[in-house]
Parts: sequence; structure tokens; C-alpha cells
Amino acid sequence: GRRAGAAPGPAPPADAEMMEGQVPFRCLVPADAVSFIIGRGGANIRDLSESSGAKVSISKEGDTPATLADKIVTIAGLVEQKESACSQVVRKLRQMQGVNDHEPGVFVIIIPERSAPVINGARGAQIRSMSGAEINVGWEAIIGMPDRPIIINGTLDQAVSAVSKLNGVLQDMVDRGKLSDRDFTFRGAQ
Repeated sequence: GRRAGAAPGPAPPADAEMMEGQVPFRCLVPADAVSFIIGRGGANIRDLSESSGAKVSISKEGDTPATLADKIVTIAGLVEQKESACSQVVRKLRQMQGVNDHEPGVFVIIIPERSAPVINGARGAQIRSMSGAEINVGWEAIIGMPDRPIIINGTLDQAVSAVSKLNGVLQDMVDRGKLSDRDFTFRGAQ
């Protein structure tokens, strides 16, 4: 594909979920953990974005179905930026849960429903063995969203490795035209 920053075209809007075709990491975070991740007046999120270079945003009221108790943390940017930000988010969640980096802990991401069969297949098995994490794809889509949860259980490094590799599968599907922007967007109550 075209190298990032090759053409100085107009910048995409700041709220573009897919940054120039780069698939964001989307994590489910318990609502009570959000303030811990955001920090006072959003200080932590700013630090997180600045230190990682990724764009980190958190779903607001109305962004997600009312039935979803969790918030969605979206991390957009280049792969290394996303991994850096993701590891900081996972670490914060673990701090809150009293789980050390080297202990197994649970982290949940969401993937487009259409990619679930691929993740459930050989690619998923490969990612499990490469990352060392346990990866369980939710049986059904999240109510009102075109997404399924994936429950990742592992150490901090295993979790981030699994998230990044799973995201690589999604990126590959987008690059091959098997997934589009629509598969990553919650459409509101229609």
C-alpha cells in the first residue's frame, strides 16, 4: 500500500474512525474504570495520546446501545502507536483490578461480526499460540452493534500481543476489501 505520509493531501477529519484505512483497536472497558483511565479533566487521556502518538477516544452517551454497560475505548494510529497506547490502557485496568503485569488478567476487545469466523478459525489458533494468550470469541454479537466481543486472558504483554495480532487480521481483511468502515461503526438507534 501507499506509505503513510507519502502524499500531503488534506488531513482526514479528526473523528475519522478509520485513519486512512488503518483499523483502530477497540476495547471494552467497564464504565467504572473509565474515569480512572481518563484521569482528572482528561489528563491521563492527553498523556496517553501524547506519549503513544495514538488518538485515544472513549464512547459517550448515545455512541453505544443503552444496553451496553461498558464504554468503548478506540485507539487509532500506526501499529506501534496503538500497541503503546493499548498497553497503557491495559496496565491502568490491571492497576484498578489489582492484577500485576505478569499475572493473567482479562481484557476485552470488539471485532466486526463479519470477521468472527476468520478469528475463530486457523488465524485465531495461530494468534493464540504466538501470543500465549487465551482468546475466546463471544458467541453472539453485542446487542445493537455489528460487533462481537473477544475475551483475551493473559499477562500484560500477552494481551497486547494478542490485540495487535487480532487487529492485524482485521487490517488484512480491510486491505482485501472484506471489511469496510461500515463494519466498525455503531449506527445509533435506527
